[in-house]
Amino acid sequence: MGMFSKTPAEQKLEDLTGGFILSDEYKALLRANNIEFSVGEHIKNQLKEEIKLNIVSEEGLETRLRYLIKQNAKKTSETVKAPEVTQKPSTSQGPLHHFEEEIKSLKVEYDAKEKVVVNLIEKSFAPPQITYDKFMDHVKSSTKVFTSEYDSALNIVRLATRETPRIDTELENKISNMKAIISYIDDLTNELIISLSSNKESDTDVENLLEDMKDLIDSVKKYD
Repeated sequence: MGMFSKTPAEQKLEDLTGGFILSDEYKALLRANNIEFSVGEHIKNQLKEEIKLNIVSEEGLETRLRYLIKQNAKKTSETVKAPEVTQKPSTSQGPLHHFEEEIKSLKVEYDAKEKVVVNLIEKSFAPPQITYDKFMDHVKSSTKVFTSEYDSALNIVRLATRETPRIDTELENKISNMKAIISYIDDLTNELIISLSSNKESDTDVENLLEDMKDLIDSVKKYD
């Protein structure tokens, strides 16, 4: 009897980790810390040796167990994170990266030209003139539709897993719409400069241009 009796420390270790097989509670603790059961078994055996060598007492056993679990959990975490570092460069560019570059370039171009035309409108027509509001409404509408096309195109680029003819066509249509809006902003800028001479013919050209812009915006909205 005395030959197989356990010391208080050994009994406590069994209560904490299980006997011949690991207890369900101990397994749950290992899972929670992403530690494999084989590692948990190694921790248990290490504690057995430390008890025999009087390295750890019954009172300090639970603290020592928590420390070893924490230490091994940290090692597991570092092992899991390591592959991510090597994988990131390979996923930095998707299958539609060439489209993404053009889409972003068009956005930069539009933002710059929008600032120019807005500045020109503000210098030409002091608010709250009806003419000022009319021009600003057209520019705001253009910006709204351009941004919608930009966001939609970028989402396709980032979510698509591979390039297909249908995806190419959809992106080409959106890029074409973005270029058309930029072109009208260019034309509006030029016509506004000309209209400053108060030439009635130029005023008519501006009116026609605004109508064309409205038709373009409406057609893009219907397409979407």
